[in-house]
Amino acid sequence: MTNRRQRIHSELAESRAYLLSVAQQIGPDQVLASSENPAWNVHDLLAHLAVAERGLQGIVQRFLAGEALTEGFSLDIWNQRQVAKQKERSVAELLASLALSRVDSLALLDSLSDEQLAVRGIHPAGFETSVGGIFRVMAMHELDHGQEIALALGLPVEKRVRWGG
Repeated sequence: MTNRRQRIHSELAESRAYLLSVAQQIGPDQVLASSENPAWNVHDLLAHLAVAERGLQGIVQRFLAGEALTEGFSLDIWNQRQVAKQKERSVAELLASLALSRVDSLALLDSLSDEQLAVRGIHPAGFETSVGGIFRVMAMHELDHGQEIALALGLPVEKRVRWGG
């Protein structure tokens, strides 16, 4: 395994461990707790994470195929629709979905050559990155929303994710 791939594996493992440590502290009365995002509560953030990793896997495939985003695609609308579809799922079901998607993400990561990890494209949020960068986005995205959940639960957060660095 290359150093780059090892670093990505480590980042994904660290972000998942953090998210799970926070999720284990969600009590039944906290699932609907408000978050920094006025549109989403704790359940919604978990639901978003449960589907977002699958979406990021699709972005990797799109980059590799050289495909552009669909004209008029809105990441905000896509996220809202995906979260709405998850409303009835329990925290346990969302966490199980996260576990399955991570297995698939790691299998995808391990199947790619260094040349494929370097393929570039435009993320739906509008920035250019590489396939390897998409996997790093997975980790940062999960850590960022994990921190939002922690704050909603009243847990301390030492250092917030800084996007763009």
